[in-house]
Parts: sequence; C-alpha cells; structure tokens
Amino acid sequence: MIKKIITVPNPLLRQKSKMVGKIDQKTKKIISDLLATVKGASDPEGLGLSAIQISQPVRIFVAKTGKDFEIFINPQIIEASEKKLSQVLPKSKQFFEGCLSLPEIYGFVDRPYKIKLSWQDEKNQKKTRVFTNKIGICLQHELDHLDGILFTDWLLKQKGKIYELKKDDQGQEIFEEME
Repeated sequence: MIKKIITVPNPLLRQKSKMVGKIDQKTKKIISDLLATVKGASDPEGLGLSAIQISQPVRIFVAKTGKDFEIFINPQIIEASEKKLSQVLPKSKQFFEGCLSLPEIYGFVDRPYKIKLSWQDEKNQKKTRVFTNKIGICLQHELDHLDGILFTDWLLKQKGKIYELKKDDQGQEIFEEME
C-alpha cells in the first residue's frame, strides 16, 4: 500500500531506527509498503526510501541498484573509501542529492566514493557487496535516514551549497541557490 512520506520538520526523521529482530509478516508488510510507495513517487522519482520515511522506525530501506529495487535489512557499512566523490569524479560528472522527505531541496554531498555494505535480504540471507558512484551514494543516503541524519546535515557540515528546484520563465526546471 502506498504510504504518506513524512517530510521535514517531522521529528521522526531525527529518530534512530531499531534493528529488525526477525523477518515476520510485519516486516514483510513494511517492505511491501516501501516498494509501493517508492515506485509510486514520480515527482521526483525515488531512487530509495527508508522505513522511517513512512513512519516505521526500523532498519530497513529499499534502493534501486539496477533496473529494480533491492531490499536492505539491518544494513551497515563495513568499509568506506578514503577517496570522496570530488576526488574521483570530474566536476561535470558530480551530481546533486535530493530527498523525498525534503521536497525540491538539492545539493552536492561529498561522500565516500566506494562503500562495502553488509545486510540481510527479505529471505534473511546475509549479503555483502561493494557499491560505487550514484548507487553507493544512494545507499549511504538511505542508511543515514536510519540514524536520523538528513543529507542537508552533511551539506551544512561540509559548507556546501543548498539549492531549491524552481521553474524559469519558460517553465524549465532550474536550481536556485538558497541563502
């Protein structure tokens, strides 16, 4: 079922999510709701969604890691590259992060370029994989949600610029820097 995505300043977004003990019917319902909700998000399209964003404070998120969404339960980064995005990607290839809980707000967060993540899937299988580039960034973003961290926290810490998505006189989308 498509759920309402909570937005800032909802205090739940600052809450640390609890570990999932066992994968039961309740867990499967949360996963089903996450998938329906993220697939239903179209303006903008969602690349990932954490359970806390649909008011479920458990350590689950879904993210598009290829053509479809993958399920991550109790994820944790077990290794992160020292090299950041800005050290690996030329400026023309760097990209803004956005968030369904912070509509129309974007910015470049200089995160580790590569991470090694471990998690359980919906069948309780333990998995470990290395992720880079946009997928790695998306996973770090969703994992932050489980710890009550928003991407704008990183922007402020890194003294990065925050942009708002607006439309120009011709109706084209443009990023306008916020004060």
